[in-house]
Amino acid sequence: MRKLAVVAATCLVLAGCAASWEGQEVRYRIDSLDTSSPTEFFRLELVGDAPKGALDPQDLARKPVQPKAVSGGAAVGDEVLCLVEQKKGSAIEDSNVVTFVKSCKKA
Repeated sequence: MRKLAVVAATCLVLAGCAASWEGQEVRYRIDSLDTSSPTEFFRLELVGDAPKGALDPQDLARKPVQPKAVSGGAAVGDEVLCLVEQKKGSAIEDSNVVTFVKSCKKA
């Protein structure tokens, strides 16, 4: 009976864990510079297909990033390589996937 309780508790813990995916460098093209708000940001557009294993490939298609987060002096029209991470709140619930774009550099 004790072993069954341990197995059941382990299954519940594993089922409730958040899912995550961290891709290799993902290639984006800087589509435009958005200056409509006080904080400027580049609008990035995915080059090619989304990497395999992504939790939400469609969410990788277009992402904003601040120009200061891109090293190498990139400008509109340039391609950049960024590390991308996706996290899902819970494996049990139908929660949203959140995508983080970080460490971009001019390709």
